[in-house]
Amino acid sequence: MIKKRWQKWIGRRFQLTEQRTLKQNDVFVFFNREGYLFLVLLIITFIAGVNYANNLILALCFLLTGILVLSFYLAFRQLYGLTIDLEVEQLGQVAQPLTLKFQFRPAKNQIHLHLRCQFQNTAKKITVLKSPMVVQFTDTPLKRGLHRLERFHFFSVYPFGIIKAWSYVFPQREIWIAPAPLEVDLQHYGLRQQNEREQVGNEDFSHLREFQAGDALNRIAWQQYAKGRGLLVKTFEQHQHQQLDFNYTQMTLSLHEEKLSQLMYLVQQAYDQHMAFSLQLPSAQLPLGIGEQHFHQAKLMLAQEP
Repeated sequence: MIKKRWQKWIGRRFQLTEQRTLKQNDVFVFFNREGYLFLVLLIITFIAGVNYANNLILALCFLLTGILVLSFYLAFRQLYGLTIDLEVEQLGQVAQPLTLKFQFRPAKNQIHLHLRCQFQNTAKKITVLKSPMVVQFTDTPLKRGLHRLERFHFFSVYPFGIIKAWSYVFPQREIWIAPAPLEVDLQHYGLRQQNEREQVGNEDFSHLREFQAGDALNRIAWQQYAKGRGLLVKTFEQHQHQQLDFNYTQMTLSLHEEKLSQLMYLVQQAYDQHMAFSLQLPSAQLPLGIGEQHFHQAKLMLAQEP
């Protein structure tokens, strides 16, 4: 119970929405693992200096104390004033890596040294930070639905490695994960297999039109582009007139997640073949449409389906 309350408090305390600038109470400072050995050495020199009334040993003790105090301050300064931003896609897919871009921006007129960043089991190091820098990590979701990012941990042990200053951020971005595609018989749903598309492509050719956002790259007329005529896209008669209706109740498997995975495969194939389609789910429906934005909406619906 105490552990859950602590995790809930620290997640709320260090949440990251748009950006976060570290203040004094956002940075923790304490002894590093090597710092405990340094502390033992400091105690030994103090006891020896007092016991034997040796000024040289006491001077060494005071020198070590000064180094310790200086280490606390310098380690703290490496994180204080640091601004962190996060850029990540709001829609992903099961088993497909999400790219997380953490941007570090130093405080004005300040250089941050030897920062170490850790996300999950991956660690990276920033030796010198004097201008905005982006550090990338990947996260591979394994479950469909709303995805929560794990905490991001960063710290510094500059300058002597005996004191550690650290902090956390807990990203609060709403990321939806679509199901992984599950292969079905495309002909049963009005789509063509890959080998059939290659054979029929030239026979159904209609005309060339200008390239638009969302057009598949494999339909670009590269020969025309090489001749300096710009980006033109091949269109096919059947692709223009065929319309598809993907219905949840028509899927062949029985489990809910498997049906959504089958629909994901059909939606992906329809988008790749540049075909218009509609989507019927138990809790939502998507009218007939085509293009990249339509495909994005269908993918989001499959991710948000209860």
